[in-house]
Amino acid sequence: MKETIRTLASHFVVKSGITALGRRVGSYDGAIILYGHRVADDNEGYLQGLKPEWLEEQLAYLSRHFHIMSLGALLDCFEQSKPIPRRSVVLTFDDGFRDNYLNAFPLLKKYKIPATIFLVTGALDSGELPWSQRLGFYFQNTNEAFLTHTLTDGECMPLGSPAERRAAYLKVKKPIGQMEFSDRENRLSELSDVLRVEAPKDRMMTWDMAREMMEGGMEMGAHTMSHPLLANLSVEEAREEMVGSQVALKTHLGLERPTFCFPGGSRNLELIGVARELGFRSVFDSSPRLRVNSLANSDPFRLSRIGLPEAPRVNLEAELDGPFHRLRQGVVRI
Repeated sequence: MKETIRTLASHFVVKSGITALGRRVGSYDGAIILYGHRVADDNEGYLQGLKPEWLEEQLAYLSRHFHIMSLGALLDCFEQSKPIPRRSVVLTFDDGFRDNYLNAFPLLKKYKIPATIFLVTGALDSGELPWSQRLGFYFQNTNEAFLTHTLTDGECMPLGSPAERRAAYLKVKKPIGQMEFSDRENRLSELSDVLRVEAPKDRMMTWDMAREMMEGGMEMGAHTMSHPLLANLSVEEAREEMVGSQVALKTHLGLERPTFCFPGGSRNLELIGVARELGFRSVFDSSPRLRVNSLANSDPFRLSRIGLPEAPRVNLEAELDGPFHRLRQGVVRI
């Protein structure tokens, strides 16, 4: 219902000319950074994809009305104190799903739009889905009627309907997300056996695909080795995940100083300091009240970004050129 209301409101502000007016009067110095995950027309693993046809609509709109720049070019502006072009947009995708290569890459080349893909490097090595999508795949595809497990506190949870399977998934996701790597992998293996489902290993990019995308103008960044929620780990464990992804990017792609993205936005000031110490070029420390990154309000280690809507172009146009952001800063939520 909420998304339906948002889409109806988006159509209204676009067709009424509000967004066209916003483009005329809403110029700014700085860059909006956008992010997505999967580019597909399903929600495999409970991670909704952005339909390729919707992405194309959004890219066409962005290319007509914004200055598109790479994340690297934006960081050059910060590091060299150069003005950021007016009405700039930077595009990023998290995790390194193969559909980024199959579905997004041809469109990005068509519209000559650079993007940064933050890679879960262990997934490129093994083919395994990030743990939360793997867990979601088990529950979406099980034929078991019930689940009783220590992760459900001994509760017998029904799995007969999609809603029941999703509820069980959410029940076990939180404790698994707080585990370190070996415990998390053991629990996932147990659930795979109990639910009688194996996750596919052909959903993530390969290193060859990543190299091809770089040759086609895309940038690659680090997103840890196994996609843990870093703030739930010890600093030492978090550092290992960060260093491991850094080493993999240097080994496979020759990147000396990659950008970094915290999985799930799970971070704290100490971990941002670790990223600086390790030599990463930037991180996101997003604030919901800040969407335009400028020399005056941001720096490479407190960049803010907003999500691409899994919706048609009008939703993105209404978000970027319409009044929704200002309304959220007040008392109305859309």
